[in-house]
Amino acid sequence: MSLNVEKRRRKKSGKQQKKLTSMQIAVIVLGAILLLGALGFGGYVWYQEDQHQKALEKYPVAYTDLILKFATQYQLDPYLVQSIIRCESSNDPNAVSRVGAIGLMQIMPDTGEWIGHKIDPELAYSLDMLTNPEINVEYGCWYLNFLDERFDGNRMEIIAAYNAGHGTVKNWLEDARFSKDGELLTIPYEDTAKYYENVMTAYENYTTLYPDLFTTETQSAAVVGG
Repeated sequence: MSLNVEKRRRKKSGKQQKKLTSMQIAVIVLGAILLLGALGFGGYVWYQEDQHQKALEKYPVAYTDLILKFATQYQLDPYLVQSIIRCESSNDPNAVSRVGAIGLMQIMPDTGEWIGHKIDPELAYSLDMLTNPEINVEYGCWYLNFLDERFDGNRMEIIAAYNAGHGTVKNWLEDARFSKDGELLTIPYEDTAKYYENVMTAYENYTTLYPDLFTTETQSAAVVGG
């Protein structure tokens, strides 16, 4: 009898060892799954942070005090002004385009003179004024306000006109191929269409990356693109 009892005991012990081994395997598998999940989540977090840093580098802010000042004065969305500056000059006050546009908001010399005398009829205008960030941003904001009034706040038309000229956009609005019921539907100039896309992409990035860059009061007063 004692021999049979010992055999049964050993057999039961063997089964327990097998059960323990199965539990160990389950723990190891679960641990591996958790580890892979942690590594995957960590990789995702790292990727997101890397993309965020790249976006910050691609869309840096600059001259925000001037943007806020003149966006408020001319009732503009400051994020739109920052987006246009980014797309026009990459925030470089000394930028000069191949066609001669100057400064942060890339003002053409003749347009700058026209704007300057609209703001101050007694102004002694000179070309180097356009490299002054404060003057350039004010002139650009004045012009955006002018376009806003001319195109009833239509963002596509305002941005297109900033690039192609308000007379050109007026012609598009009178052409059934590009507009309907007085509203621009298609930008026929490839460069201007791309410019509009770039400005809107910049706008989306600036509003996402810097949600508190400008005051709520200024944003609520904005009329461009509202």
